[in-house]
Amino acid sequence: MTSTKINKKQLEIFLEQIPPHPNPNYELEQYLTPSNLGSTLLWTAYLRGDIKKNKLVADLGCGTGRLCAGASLLGAYCLCIEIDENSIYVAKEFFRKNMLDFEPIVTDVSHLQLSRKIDTVIQNPPFGVINKGADILFLKKALEIGKVVYTIHKSNPKSSQIIRRIAESENYSVEVITTRYDLKPYYPWHKERYHKFLVDIYLLKENLTG
Repeated sequence: MTSTKINKKQLEIFLEQIPPHPNPNYELEQYLTPSNLGSTLLWTAYLRGDIKKNKLVADLGCGTGRLCAGASLLGAYCLCIEIDENSIYVAKEFFRKNMLDFEPIVTDVSHLQLSRKIDTVIQNPPFGVINKGADILFLKKALEIGKVVYTIHKSNPKSSQIIRRIAESENYSVEVITTRYDLKPYYPWHKERYHKFLVDIYLLKENLTG
């Protein structure tokens, strides 16, 4: 079931069907990407031609496959890269039931090696709250393997400066979309109905010369 004859709202509804991790690991900062945020990233990439038929997409830290499934629905072939085997199992079941094509890869992102650059990398990486620097590790790996990168990070001036500096040092152009992250309760100690904060979706594109 791969079709681009859908609109952004239908994409968001589809993403909402993807199950969360049954037993998320706080140490890995496992959270489910909100469907409205995921659809904004994916639809932007689709309209720009970065996610479509014949495009190879990689989702770093794919979790249960929410972004990867959306990319597949929009026609791309997606590599779902995740260290946690239980997350990959949930993703496999969803992709199978919905007849979507993808390739699961169980590995630590820092160890990932590919033979060629991916057309588009999409990711909602750990924010680095538990594992300091995890967000930057994911960013650097995405730039290493991707011609175009869509990556979500907490919105603050210090992070923005660091991300821009790293991307521009690797000869990538930088655009930013600021939007809201509506985090539902995900762990037993989460008491708020929603924890809302701003995030930036960075659109990073390799500047090709000569």
